[in-house]
Amino acid sequence: MILILAVSNILHFFLQRLGQPSIISQILAGIIVGKTVLLNTKFSESSGNIIDYFSDVVLQARVVFMFVIGLEVDIVYLRQNIRRACSIAIASISACMALSLAASPLLYPRLSRDGASRLLFILTIGLFLSNSASPVLVCIATDLKLVSSKIGKLAISSAVVNDLIAVVAFFLYSLQLRRSYSAVLSKGIPGKMLDLLVWVILVGLAMLLMKWLVKILNARNSKKRYISNVEVGCVLIVVGGITFFVEFVGYDNKTMSFLLGLSFPRKGPTARTILEKLMFSVHSIILPLYFSGVFVNYDLNVLVGKAAGKMIGIAFLVSVLSMAGKVIGTVAVTRFIFQTRLRESVVLGILLNAKGYMDIMFLSVGLRYKLWGFDTAVVLMFAIIINTFIACPVARLIVAWERRAYRYNPQSLEHLGPDNQLCVLACVHGQREVPAMLTLCTLCAGNGWSLIAVYLLHLLELTQKYAVDLMTNQKSLNNSSWENDGDDVRQVSLAADSFSQDSGLFIKQLTTLSSYRSMNEDIYMGAEEVRACLVLLPFHKEQRYDGRMVCRKDEKRQLNLKVLQHAPCTIGILVDRPVGRGMSIGMYSTTTSLRSARTSTANTDPETPATVTSSGPVHQIVAIFFGGPDDREAASLLARVAPHKSVNATLVRFLPNTEGTLSRNWSSRCMSEFALITEHDMQLERDEQFLRAYQHRYVASGIVTYAEQQVNSGPETVTALSSMAGMYSLFIVGKGGPHLSAPMMAGIRDWEECPELGPIGDLLASDDFMDSGSVLIMQQHKVPTNNSRIHDDILR
Repeated sequence: MILILAVSNILHFFLQRLGQPSIISQILAGIIVGKTVLLNTKFSESSGNIIDYFSDVVLQARVVFMFVIGLEVDIVYLRQNIRRACSIAIASISACMALSLAASPLLYPRLSRDGASRLLFILTIGLFLSNSASPVLVCIATDLKLVSSKIGKLAISSAVVNDLIAVVAFFLYSLQLRRSYSAVLSKGIPGKMLDLLVWVILVGLAMLLMKWLVKILNARNSKKRYISNVEVGCVLIVVGGITFFVEFVGYDNKTMSFLLGLSFPRKGPTARTILEKLMFSVHSIILPLYFSGVFVNYDLNVLVGKAAGKMIGIAFLVSVLSMAGKVIGTVAVTRFIFQTRLRESVVLGILLNAKGYMDIMFLSVGLRYKLWGFDTAVVLMFAIIINTFIACPVARLIVAWERRAYRYNPQSLEHLGPDNQLCVLACVHGQREVPAMLTLCTLCAGNGWSLIAVYLLHLLELTQKYAVDLMTNQKSLNNSSWENDGDDVRQVSLAADSFSQDSGLFIKQLTTLSSYRSMNEDIYMGAEEVRACLVLLPFHKEQRYDGRMVCRKDEKRQLNLKVLQHAPCTIGILVDRPVGRGMSIGMYSTTTSLRSARTSTANTDPETPATVTSSGPVHQIVAIFFGGPDDREAASLLARVAPHKSVNATLVRFLPNTEGTLSRNWSSRCMSEFALITEHDMQLERDEQFLRAYQHRYVASGIVTYAEQQVNSGPETVTALSSMAGMYSLFIVGKGGPHLSAPMMAGIRDWEECPELGPIGDLLASDDFMDSGSVLIMQQHKVPTNNSRIHDDILR
């Protein structure tokens, strides 16, 4: 086993530079160490016992492997896209089945044994061609950096559905062929139906037992980030005991293990610990041993004999049939039903062509029930290698054509559209900032969870104490010494778990440990990794109990300045005022700031920032619009939160008075006479186009309330804004720039304390201006122009 792991890692070191996933290295390691090369030599003639022992170890490890596969499935995304994933999986399976039937006159005489059932042969070959291995596809999608993209998630979801269908088909198939331990259950259709009923009951009882155990463990560790190693061992013992009992009574333990992982509760410290504990061992030890162990027993030297050309040709034919079926079925559904672009559909079909463990199981079934011989199994094994070998490079080539080396190029909210999913990277320094950030993310979901993907990034400062702990390895995150009031990691995790449990919002938690000097690089990498369209940062000041804003660490401000200067996408800085009825008064927040919400259920006056009604708090949210890309971004975010049942949204546009408007129009006409179109004029034109479309879609339908405020000087602007103090729980404003109308901003910039917030954001965040209502300052991501813009739909 050590030799296999060593050879696999050495091969992967070289093959990964050719774009090959790790499974190729694992398969080749099994071929080299197995009967094809090393075990075929004279000094290894007495190694049969070693192979048998190794095979037994691999079979037992496969139970843990299948459990982790089920546990890694993104259930939330699968539920949200179940229709599309099922359509793609069923279409690709149907196409592969049709091709296997069409090619049966050519394949059956050359691959089957004498006397083998033609129907069972066609069915088995069809299942072999139609399967997609989700673990292998995850490896390929990771290598292509597609795991967090739209195409990657859809491919993985479709592969999971395909796996589920294959698991059910494998169970029914083996149920039909096997001899049951009970003579009663093996007779006729009633016996088979009773056998199936017993299996369903066993699966249901096992799932209930597992959920009950996880519920107890989560309750015992409700204030911890991780469960103990002893409790992890208990979970694995229960999984092993259930699968052993299932195998003892004559059913397939691999299917049971996969279903246990699939139904495992994802929330709480238990799932988090199980994944982190098993992830390394499964992907670094169990997975290489499994795929290598399968090929140890196969001697590919039969492909070198007299009939080598014919056998290799059949292997390539099987590979072509599999890829053609996947691509044809996928393109037919995604292109003509879901209107997906052609190249994106082809990439999806090629990714689904990856083969893995279920194909090997169907090969074993064919050998066990004498549908084909060992030579045919070797040919089909070679076809698996071909399929997996070409899937990653071909997909990489097509993606490279489409994306020009996978450049991360997120859209601004203005161009993203409210019907597309918004990926948010919410950054926090501690537990205090979690409720406001997650409440804002919840509001951004509008009226459906499918429109938001939330990643909570905990920015943990690398102090000297943390550095010593990491260097000496004297602490781990699940050590009891971390479980005190000073444990920032545990506090943030607990706050996020509580919020997720109360709200139903699925939150993926990330943690980064670095100094403030390099923390901005972690934010850039995090945004690129999750392909975020919006990064939320907390303001460097915090509100005290008396309502005053104080700066605890100036390094936080320097961090925000760096991120704004080199923004990877649209940036939002949240100034939270929990004491002054800000965003911390969340609909689902469990923090003490919830007590500050007004208890009146009848008053829905706009002057109540966060009114509590019978259905929950109602947030009065306003977007201030002066003009320019940042203000358009603020209005676009308002359009996303407006459909939420707990939001009353208002867009207030500030305009110069009549004389100012006439003067501006006259100036524009004069400049147009000299053919001088300035950036200011272009922004004015874009503002008008944006607002016309905005009013048609949101204002006319009553989703957003629209108002205009005419001012002609800086003092008038300040007076108009001060009249809004206390009316709203959240102000959304753009950072702004030189394009802002000079008369309306006259004098305001002279008193800026935090220029990174822009003139309006700095004014609203000032203690002297108001002490209630949170402020969100938006800076739009500068997207390429239409002429140079890359079509990047495949990234999203």
